[in-house]
Amino acid sequence: MKTLVFAAVVLWISSLAMQQSDGPLQCVIIQDKQGLTVPFNPPSFLTSNIKTQCQVYGSGHGMLRCGTSDVYVRAECVCSFYNVYEAKYHNFSSCPQGEKSDDVTKLKCPDCLKYSMNRNGPCINGGNLICNGNEVAPNIKCRCPLNYKGMFCEEKIENVTRICDRISSTNGLTRCDSTRMECVTFSRNRRYAYKCQETDASQERRGLPLCVDTEDTTQLPVRAPIYPTTMNPTEPDHSLTSSADIIVSTYVLTYISLSL
Repeated sequence: MKTLVFAAVVLWISSLAMQQSDGPLQCVIIQDKQGLTVPFNPPSFLTSNIKTQCQVYGSGHGMLRCGTSDVYVRAECVCSFYNVYEAKYHNFSSCPQGEKSDDVTKLKCPDCLKYSMNRNGPCINGGNLICNGNEVAPNIKCRCPLNYKGMFCEEKIENVTRICDRISSTNGLTRCDSTRMECVTFSRNRRYAYKCQETDASQERRGLPLCVDTEDTTQLPVRAPIYPTTMNPTEPDHSLTSSADIIVSTYVLTYISLSL
């Protein structure tokens, strides 16, 4: 009888210890990152203000004509990303004095669609110009491809992997879903907390699990989460069952079983 009771106690304690085991020391989170993907190096026709770089004389088939003159403007100089995106170039004109008709603050969306490079106006990175009416160039909106955003699709959304270390206290850290700075994230049921260091560059994952997946959800919970959603993240947690408690329980239950 003693042997059976002792074996049952040992099995129960072993099961408890397994369920109380800690999660991995490190994990990763994957966040979206936005960044201006266009190196802002305006073309020379804007920076040098040499109008002749953009002018075609005589017959400029399909090009924007400068008023009633015989000067036409090359497509790459009309409604380009640079002179529409950067306000200081809004008044630039490639037309002769007195024949200004390529002012982007007056160019309508259909003009940008007709005369610009690739008939896409200021849209870049594969974006498509969509005219909703006669809105002027600076108010144009573009339909962006996957992983790009911004008025002219100038921002690329990249996935950034961040390595995080398990911690015992959040110390008032901000949640990672609202910052790129040093922050805290949690496992699925908030049993474990992880501190993620500030980084702008994606880190090598090295086979680490996602922080949200660090709990073994196949086992029945035997304790409350470390960080319930209602608790102050800076308060110490008193709901943990420590390994020392398990050891003490082991000695007590073993003694009782041997005394039976």
